[in-house]
Amino acid sequence: MKMKFLLPLLFFFVTGVSESIAQPDNGIKLTVTNLRNDKGFVLVSLFKEGQGFPDKAAQAFRTDKVAIFNKKAVLIFPDLPAGSYAISILHDENNDQQLNKNAFGLPKEGYGFSNNVIGAFGPPSYKRASFIHKAGALMDVPIKTRY
Repeated sequence: MKMKFLLPLLFFFVTGVSESIAQPDNGIKLTVTNLRNDKGFVLVSLFKEGQGFPDKAAQAFRTDKVAIFNKKAVLIFPDLPAGSYAISILHDENNDQQLNKNAFGLPKEGYGFSNNVIGAFGPPSYKRASFIHKAGALMDVPIKTRY
């Protein structure tokens, strides 16, 4: 009797039916990859029109803290108005809510920016990291973490 119950449940998970859970049709879907482990969280700051980018999370349009599974983190910012946005992420491995640096001031934890841009001697500009989100669309934004 138990096997009759378990087989449909197994089919449900193996076939990916569980991924068909409704997603919003407007917003930004962020996928953070290249995380070196599943420790801590990914801190995400979504900036609109350049205010505070990249490291003033208090000025961000939205922020979130995302769990890591299999060295990957996924987040959806639903119902966003149209406009210019940029994203910065931090792999906060020790969960202290800040970017830890070494004696030379270089990051010890992972970080990344939308458009996967990097700066020459510091973070990239908002202009290079920004993208246009159109209302009524769900936009995929991948970010590859750097260490």
